[in-house]
Amino acid sequence: GGFRVALDRMGGRCVFASEIDRFCVENYQRNFDGDRPAGDICRIESDMIPDHDILVGGFPCQPFSSSGSLRGMEDPKGVLFREIVRLLKDKKPRGFMLENVRGLLLHNNGATFEIIRKELEECGITYVMILSMQ
Repeated sequence: GGFRVALDRMGGRCVFASEIDRFCVENYQRNFDGDRPAGDICRIESDMIPDHDILVGGFPCQPFSSSGSLRGMEDPKGVLFREIVRLLKDKKPRGFMLENVRGLLLHNNGATFEIIRKELEECGITYVMILSMQ
């Protein structure tokens, strides 16, 4: 919900949210007047998601982080990035913001980040990357 807070303050309006963790769903509902995120994004067809101008989101950091499995795209959580790509291609928002994932830039000697960069470029959306190693 952090992206939502920031965009709400700038006059944005959330039209869809997805979360599978039960505790995160409960917390989201408490923070956003009972709004309940949809479930597993992997099971939600693109046409069930309202059109939107900006897609914001993130994917689990554990597959890429030294504090996690380091399995990257071999970890089922690691390929959740491809759900973001699916939505970018299907919904064609004007822009997007993705949460920083610690360890992603250096994972697998940069090969994982290169895959992600290439897949974002194939979406046909102009983007700027702002990276922080901290």
